[in-house]
Amino acid sequence: MSRWATALVLLLAAGSDLSGQAPALNAPSSLPSDPAEYGPSGITFAILLQVRADFPETPDRSSTFFLRKAELGIRAHVAESTDLSLELDAVRPSDPLRRTYLRLSHLDRLHVKLGMEKAPLGLEELLSTVTVPFVDRSEVSDRFAAAEEVGVHLESRWERWLLQLSVTNGGRRLLRDDNDHKDVSARVAWAPVEWWSLGVATLQGWAGESALVRDRYNVEVAFGSQDSGIRGEFYRAQDADVWSSAYYISMHRTMDLASVDAFDLQPVVRYERIERSDRLEADELSVLTFGAALLLNGHQSKLQVNYLVDLRPRFDEGELRVQYQVEF
Repeated sequence: MSRWATALVLLLAAGSDLSGQAPALNAPSSLPSDPAEYGPSGITFAILLQVRADFPETPDRSSTFFLRKAELGIRAHVAESTDLSLELDAVRPSDPLRRTYLRLSHLDRLHVKLGMEKAPLGLEELLSTVTVPFVDRSEVSDRFAAAEEVGVHLESRWERWLLQLSVTNGGRRLLRDDNDHKDVSARVAWAPVEWWSLGVATLQGWAGESALVRDRYNVEVAFGSQDSGIRGEFYRAQDADVWSSAYYISMHRTMDLASVDAFDLQPVVRYERIERSDRLEADELSVLTFGAALLLNGHQSKLQVNYLVDLRPRFDEGELRVQYQVEF
């Protein structure tokens, strides 16, 4: 990392407010446990809209505006100890379903989710889109986390512990690996104090007809809260005979501007790196992202501006990303 980038990271870290609830124990976010929270009709609705513009500096890509998300979320209390989550994204009509499952909570400390839920691997991937302080999740998370998977998901929540286990088809979302094996994922997160959490996770899976190994090992640490904090993750991943080591560290801070009542300012910075055992440079990564968001109504409405710098000497490319997000 260059000197100016290092200085920016240290400045943001020094000014960060590390008070509040660490996010790891609510990842992924859970359905309400009290039936009264679903309202008189037993059903609630939410809409998430993201409008996006990308301005890459690479000559083979054009600047573009697009609708990134138009999600309808439905939560319902359908029977005693049985709740429903349904998420539909109209932007992807061929693959509209996201987190869609029945949750059985007959036991206080053991909830069972049947359907499509995020496999428990990687803190950033498990966080709700609304709470991610960047325009995009890190490339590290995109490559190695599991996202939504179809199968059986178990959760055991305690005051300072979260245990998760999933047995799924693999292949992410509605895709299914064309072999007879199932992917197994497990995660343990611990918050010794309210503003600090640690977690470890693994995925043991297979890909393709020949059932090539696809294993993941993850370590996560988070300080602070949704508003201000420092987060980092490390992955060790095996895909067939290729091993990858990857990590990111990110920082965000919400600043209450006393002279401006209309919005809060949230500067962000993140560094991420991927190295491969085959040294295939095109698939390795060294990227710095920095920018800021204007929080117009807390995290429910915000304008985000990020600039990405590829720090690899042979590539030396940048990209500006701008996104407006609203949830209602």
